[in-house]
Amino acid sequence: MKNTRRDFLKIVGTTAGGMLVLPKFLSAMPTQGLYQGFAQDRNILVVIQLNGGNDGLNTFIPYDTPQYYDFRKSIAIPKEQVLKAATGGMGWHPSMKGFAEMQQAGHLSVIQNVGYPNPNRSHFRSIEIWQTASGSTEYLNTGWLGRYLDATCAPEEPLGALNLDNIDNLALMGANSHTLTMQDPQRFERLLKSIKENNQDPLDENPNLDFVRKLMIGSFEGSDQIKKALEKSQMATPLQRSSMEQYPKHGLAQNLNWIAKMIKGGLSTPVYYTGLGSFDTHSNQLGKHKQLLTEVSESVKAFYNDMVTSGLLGNVTIMLFSEFGRRVKDNGSGTDHGAAAPVFIIGGNNKGKIIGSNPNFDDLNAGDLKHQFDFRSVYATLLSQKLGVDPSKAGIKQEILRGMF
Repeated sequence: MKNTRRDFLKIVGTTAGGMLVLPKFLSAMPTQGLYQGFAQDRNILVVIQLNGGNDGLNTFIPYDTPQYYDFRKSIAIPKEQVLKAATGGMGWHPSMKGFAEMQQAGHLSVIQNVGYPNPNRSHFRSIEIWQTASGSTEYLNTGWLGRYLDATCAPEEPLGALNLDNIDNLALMGANSHTLTMQDPQRFERLLKSIKENNQDPLDENPNLDFVRKLMIGSFEGSDQIKKALEKSQMATPLQRSSMEQYPKHGLAQNLNWIAKMIKGGLSTPVYYTGLGSFDTHSNQLGKHKQLLTEVSESVKAFYNDMVTSGLLGNVTIMLFSEFGRRVKDNGSGTDHGAAAPVFIIGGNNKGKIIGSNPNFDDLNAGDLKHQFDFRSVYATLLSQKLGVDPSKAGIKQEILRGMF
């Protein structure tokens, strides 16, 4: 029994403040049959962080710009292999078929040349800037989403966000603890199912953990019920049923699968955060980047398909970003740390546009792309138009981007 309890604690992880406490706003909820139907006015944000500095130029490719091939003689993607977007001389890495399909369906927006003034090329510092929404010379100890949660959650509500990672995320840190970090959600699910099937109760000495166990069991049951109901009502024909895709075995896909269960299970959490790395492709980039982008594309596309099938894509907005792009010129077999890069927005009734200009190779900053949009304007847009809060409450002063939603 002690080993089971210890395993449970390892899997659950911690809140962002290091403690697991009973969320007051959930204490009145029943522990069985939690799902009461998905409120159609709910909006959920899923953030996917591409750790290590993703090469945006080889992800969303300016294949119609000769300088791209001049600067990248070793790693440029041949024009005939690029998955071309409808207009604009831009296209996707050949491993990004899922993203090309989402864009073609009108559900994916690309924000070009996103960064910030005086960019920092250190992984640690740049990701800190992105997570806290600080200026390049400003240091903050709370994150942009943590401040959002402080503004919208009661101080004792720690389930405002779920972070699927081995460590707590600075973006979710606030003055109060609102985030539960899940180290291994798939193993957590298996343990909970085993507990239920064997009628075990190894956590009864801790009512807070016992409540979370019951809460999660209820969420999984709700997910199964919702999924069956949606399949029956929306996938009525053999053609529709055959279009459903299973989640691949990738780690990112399994995290997104678990997030989908929570969303469909009616969990009231508005923010989910996960990531993938490492995109630090200084050498042998062609093979490494292909493998990473395959995981990103297949994982996100499976989650997208799940949300479409469930009728929830309009309620769920996915943002993918990296702390910086890579340098314009390759180093012989890879790329070094750069600056501006694209940000991708999927779902949430976005307008499916390419926002901003194509990368400008004639006006570089010390060999890097200049930013056209401040990343904090992307945050302001999501806070204002998706999460329903004044961006200033999260410490964001930049203007929102027009035309995204």
